[in-house]
Formats: sequence, structure tokens, C-alpha cells
Amino acid sequence: MNPRDLDLVIAAVHAVGPCPAGEEAAWTDQVRECAVSLYVLGDTVAQDIARLDAAKQFTATLLDVRVEATSTRGVLILRNTSGELEQPIRTDRGDSEAGRAMIERARALVGHRVRVYRLNERMASNAKLEVRIVVHLADYGLDTDPIHENAAKQNVLAAAEGDTAVAQHAWAEAGLLESGSVTVRQLADALARLPHANG
Repeated sequence: MNPRDLDLVIAAVHAVGPCPAGEEAAWTDQVRECAVSLYVLGDTVAQDIARLDAAKQFTATLLDVRVEATSTRGVLILRNTSGELEQPIRTDRGDSEAGRAMIERARALVGHRVRVYRLNERMASNAKLEVRIVVHLADYGLDTDPIHENAAKQNVLAAAEGDTAVAQHAWAEAGLLESGSVTVRQLADALARLPHANG
């Protein structure tokens, strides 16, 4: 037995606990199942760490999370430290466990400053194209800095893909005034009112 397998068996024995008298066969099955689960978990964690090692990082404020109807991927709308919206960054597919978990984590962090770990991955449908994928979000807490109204309006316009009427409608629906700074929460609310905000 190689050292890794022995370590897995020992860890599984500790997780399952002592063998009850007369239940050796059932206990052995439990240890075997636990060892295999630990092996699979280790493989998954190794893949996650490899993605993190390869990821580029930047800090931004998370403003909105949309779900694409076609791909089921979450699309993160992020405002970078220069005050501009980042190019969209997507999660893994929402029909995967990792994708669902990242979408839920991102939704819980709307309005927060985050450290974004992202990779460029080739599209399965077209190997010549790459998609920006978020592999981890580190929470830096709520962003409480006020945003000048001109910068906020530019963010809404960018998210509305340059459609001034749509941007103005979302701004008004969010109840924002024409002048005066806005909060990150108010800006996020305006973005959420864009017609394509939910995919």
C-alpha cells in the first residue's frame, strides 16, 4: 500500500470511528466508502487549487448577478477600482454544483468589495474564443464609499449597453435623483432594474 492510500484509510477510520463488536463487515464497508469519498474530495480540491494558482486577481465592487438563460451561467457585474464596469465575468454553468454555489455566493456579496480570482477558459463550442470565468471571490466587506452621480450614470449606461432611454428609465425606477452622489446599494438597485438583468 502506498503512503497516500494508507493516509486515506487512517483518515477514514478516524472519521467512521471505532468498529462496534460484531459489525466488522459493515464497518469495513463504511471505512472503504469514506476513503473513496476522501480521495474524490482530494482530487476535487487539487483541481480547485490548480485553478486558483492559475487565476489572475483584482479587486472590485460586486453590483449585480444575472443568470444567462441559454448557458445557465451567472454573469457578475463588477465595478473596478477605476470606477468603470469590468467586462462581464461568468461563473461555471449553473447546472453544475460549483456553478450553483458560485452564483449563490456572488448574490450574497452584492454591494461588497471582493477580490476576484478569474481565469480565461476556452469555449467548448468555439475553441478560438475564451470566456472570463470567476473561480473564487474573497469578501472584503460592504463598499460604503459614495459614488459621484456622473460616474454612477455612466455605469448604468454601460450596463444598458449604451441605450440611454433604458438607462434613464432604470435610474428613475430606482428612485435616484438627478444630482448628488449615490451609494453602492442604490447603484446596484438601478442595475437590477435593467430589462435584461435576469437573463
